[in-house]
Amino acid sequence: MWSIELDASFENFFTNLVIASLRPLRQMATESGGAIEQLTVKQVVAWFVKDGKIPTEQGTEAAFFDL
Repeated sequence: MWSIELDASFENFFTNLVIASLRPLRQMATESGGAIEQLTVKQVVAWFVKDGKIPTEQGTEAAFFDL
């Protein structure tokens, strides 16, 4: 078996990445009426595409992400 050595900066980066991912995943699950665990890759991609179009169609305030 092999092991991966992780430095503190990577652990910090990865922890922040996981925590930051929870917010949009919770929103996706709420909109789909299910749990995060039930989301499919297709649903996640479709949600990001839809949210990416909102600033153009409805203005930047209506989008989930503040770009």
